[in-house]
Amino acid sequence: MKKKLLALAVAAALPMVSQAATADVTIYGKVHTSIDFVDPDSGDSIYDVTSRASRLGFKGSEDLGDGLKLIWKMETTYNTAEGGFGSGRNTYIGLAGGWGTFLYGKHDTPMKMSTGKLDIFGDEMGDYNATAGLVDIRANDAIAYVSPNFSGLTLVGAVVPDADYDGDGDFGGAYSVAAMYSNGGLFLAGAYEQLDDLVGGADANHWRIGAGFDMGAFHIGAVYADQGDLTSSDNYVINGSWKFGNNKLKAEWAQVDPDNGSKSDAWAIGLDHNFSKRTKMYVQYADSEHGLQSTNPSGEQSGVSFGMVHKF
Repeated sequence: MKKKLLALAVAAALPMVSQAATADVTIYGKVHTSIDFVDPDSGDSIYDVTSRASRLGFKGSEDLGDGLKLIWKMETTYNTAEGGFGSGRNTYIGLAGGWGTFLYGKHDTPMKMSTGKLDIFGDEMGDYNATAGLVDIRANDAIAYVSPNFSGLTLVGAVVPDADYDGDGDFGGAYSVAAMYSNGGLFLAGAYEQLDDLVGGADANHWRIGAGFDMGAFHIGAVYADQGDLTSSDNYVINGSWKFGNNKLKAEWAQVDPDNGSKSDAWAIGLDHNFSKRTKMYVQYADSEHGLQSTNPSGEQSGVSFGMVHKF
């Protein structure tokens, strides 16, 4: 009886599998949840279970012939600590070919893309958006172009019409450009962004440079950002990591230097253990004079985070 039921289930699933294969659709995602303890300089200590950018996505493409293909993606967050879908992530449609990639929808700006690989604590307690105060934007209504790879150099540009931000609907209400170069173990990046009402109604510009170098099991990286009228501060990140076996030891120092006010430092140290290419567990400690991402960012805070990540 069990064998008959199994056969019926397989038979029922085959048409759906066939349709998915024909449509070239990939279902993917990431479950990333941590147990956090945060101790503020003043006030009560906080224990929390945190969903850290856990997500579910669908993506696909269609070959249109002559080297041209249609590409698309739909991705959203899912709160693995409390349940329920959250805000949308990169979601777009576009075309790709030997001339590069054109897409439009909701997407990371080139500024955010430029140094993402240098954020070795990305989505974790030590994420450089928290420790260094870097501003990264995932823009609605983005219209973007990504160039082919020119001997290691990739150029990216995007404009954001501001109809959803100030109602005027100007085509170039905001724009962002970036250049990234990768050769062997060397990585270099630079980006500039002009914002028009995109962040809290502010008209501002900022720029950023980054560099990284991988040599065997060792990595070192650095990012500097001049955030202009956006946060009126200079922001610095220096980090590094060392792989040994299935483990990675990583550390980071960061500083926010406001135009008016005192400098504030932050640092983080962590250990990752990779059970496989898709599953890892980590523990880390972070300390920041201007707050940590998992709590209200005000005043000095330190914290310990234990997390597990599974990609599918």
